[in-house]
Amino acid sequence: MPRVRVAGTVFAVALIALALAACSGSVGGHADESAQTEVSCDGVAASVVQRVRADDTSGAIDSELQYLSDSCPDAYDITVDYLSSRSTDPQFRFETCEEAAGYIRAEAVELLRADGLCSDDASTGGVSGSQPAAGLPWNEAVNHAGSIERVCGPLASQGRDNDDVFLNLGRAYPDPARFQIVLWDVGGVESLPAGTTVCATGPITLYNGVAQIELDDVGAVEVGN
Repeated sequence: MPRVRVAGTVFAVALIALALAACSGSVGGHADESAQTEVSCDGVAASVVQRVRADDTSGAIDSELQYLSDSCPDAYDITVDYLSSRSTDPQFRFETCEEAAGYIRAEAVELLRADGLCSDDASTGGVSGSQPAAGLPWNEAVNHAGSIERVCGPLASQGRDNDDVFLNLGRAYPDPARFQIVLWDVGGVESLPAGTTVCATGPITLYNGVAQIELDDVGAVEVGN
């Protein structure tokens, strides 16, 4: 009988020790998981922004947005503010960054400012539609599909997919009303400030409703002021 009592006591002590160890490991695990989620939220949000800036329309962006929606409410709200402010709906477009700050989060305003999509000066806010006299305005190019034209407009954004480069005039990606200069297999181009006047000559085609000129020579792109 004494042996039974001792054995039972030892067994009970062992169970308590295991329970304490499990609790300790669980708390530590939650802390690690929280830290990983925090880093992941920032990383996923940055990935979505980069994809939009690079004209990356792959399905991965949908899963990343879903992840933010499910796991990162703050990062999701900032990202949605940024994306919605780039849409075609005029009510989501802001002439100045100060105006934008009254409607969307400060972090989203900074992203718009970095893209040149809002300005701190009302006189330069947004993207101008002015063109050189000899060029077809970017926003009229869609009506000239099938013809060879010299199209000019202010650079709104530029993206890259491997060695292919996309210059978006008048409106930033993914706005379907933009005009797009596609440079195939050129490796890369110098980053230009938003608002820089860019011209290209060639056949105008439509891709998913977006007017574009396709080139394979960076030298064929004319850059103004």
